[in-house]
Amino acid sequence: MNYFRSLQSGDDGDAVGNNNKLVWFGLTNNGRSFGSGVGEVPRLIEILGQNLLPVEVLDEEDDAVKAGSNVEMADVVEEVLNSQKKFYEALTGGDLQSMNNILSKEDSNEVSEVLKGGGRVDGWDLCLAEGARPSDMTISGSDVLLVSDTEAYSTTVEFPPNAGLDGATLLAVQRWKRDESGDWKLALHQTIPWCPGSKAGGTLRCDCRGCTALTSTRERRTFGGLIG
Repeated sequence: MNYFRSLQSGDDGDAVGNNNKLVWFGLTNNGRSFGSGVGEVPRLIEILGQNLLPVEVLDEEDDAVKAGSNVEMADVVEEVLNSQKKFYEALTGGDLQSMNNILSKEDSNEVSEVLKGGGRVDGWDLCLAEGARPSDMTISGSDVLLVSDTEAYSTTVEFPPNAGLDGATLLAVQRWKRDESGDWKLALHQTIPWCPGSKAGGTLRCDCRGCTALTSTRERRTFGGLIG
């Protein structure tokens, strides 16, 4: 612990004003270190896809987690899960109007970062087209984190139709913003391949503009280039 406290100190060793600086150190499931950092928040979904893989085969029948510390919070969790369900219904059904209704109108920093680096975004009309969208994809094990009254995150595991027991299931994370009318709008959707024994080769980021894929291999002409 003294080592980590020293990382929070300034060059003169004075920790005053730096106690809230983030210091992180990551270990894999077998106890090996894979990275560390000071100051910047790590990209958690990419860490999971590269270093913290599931240790068991994922189950398509896992139920969503609907717990809350009180009735009011449990109701909000249910609202976010319902919004997540609407998103996947629009995604798998190719319903552009419903997708536009569920999306926040604000650009996400995560997608903007890719575009500023020279990346390309495919609009939702292309992502939802026949042959590009994951029509028969299923999800399971959804969960929700309430950050505040107006911000929440949901997670789920995606099972593409060709996944099978050894196929490339994906971990998905959605960031939600509550608008003035009280509806939860999707600000960011991100996925990464996540299955036992296979490190992720790319990640998908989507917002109101569409989706962009960051891959270590040649893109495939499917939803985000990662499913198909």
